[in-house]
Amino acid sequence: DIRSAKMSDYIGGKKPKKVRYHFSIVFLAAVVVFGVMFYRYMKSTTLEDVLSQEMDIVVPANSDKNNEQASSEDEQTDSDANADESVVNPVAESEAVDSEYLDSCVFIGDSIMYGLSSYGLVPASNVYASMSMDVSKAETQTIQTSQYGEVTILEALESSMPQNIYIMLGSKGSAYMTPSQMYSDYSSFVNKVKSTCPDANIYLISVPPVTSAKEQSKESPVQNSDLDSFNELVLEYANTHDVYYLDLNSYLKDDTGKLPAADAENDGVHFKYSTYEKFIDYVLTHVAG
Repeated sequence: DIRSAKMSDYIGGKKPKKVRYHFSIVFLAAVVVFGVMFYRYMKSTTLEDVLSQEMDIVVPANSDKNNEQASSEDEQTDSDANADESVVNPVAESEAVDSEYLDSCVFIGDSIMYGLSSYGLVPASNVYASMSMDVSKAETQTIQTSQYGEVTILEALESSMPQNIYIMLGSKGSAYMTPSQMYSDYSSFVNKVKSTCPDANIYLISVPPVTSAKEQSKESPVQNSDLDSFNELVLEYANTHDVYYLDLNSYLKDDTGKLPAADAENDGVHFKYSTYEKFIDYVLTHVAG
């Protein structure tokens, strides 16, 4: 039989023939099978099927557009940060301007400012002040003007619209008002001046010092420390409201931080004529821009 034949072949010294499978043939068959399967899968799969699968999709940002926006935002931030840098206070000393400059100015204040016109250093038409003015009355009290008659300071400003406005208030009220009380009225008044004359250059002049005798006076004493506190508030206002600040107080102080007796009238507050000349010289040598 067949089994006996195969055994006899082996016993007779002949080995049975083996079927050899070459690796290349197997690999080629696997590639063909994989290709057929992949083709059938892709043919039956749509783009919608692919997009419906859950996956993280990273969308590249529009770098050019984002850079332009960031640059614009940086420029705006710089602009906001520098909004108040156009005004540097106190105003630094500058080359003296001609005295004709005073014709373009209006000086607002109390009895100290009033002295500018009474001594003839500034035309009366350019001085909006009165002997009885204090900071609490600046908005409502009337003054006598040569061109507009009896009007409030704000009404006079609305009619004249000056190019430069100098304000010095606080000397009179400092004897019976605290620095914070004066500042409340002061800032309210200056705000209205800015609204009335939005194109004017506004200079806030620090309240000048008083003599040592005035500090020790039994009648209405005034402390230089209180004036300094008020002036600090005025400087802060100037820095945050785009207006100028003139530090006349420091200019007139002596080494002890007070107004020299030789520069003051007997009351220790008001100026002698020579001190008014210093005042005008300071204004003409501290013009912004």
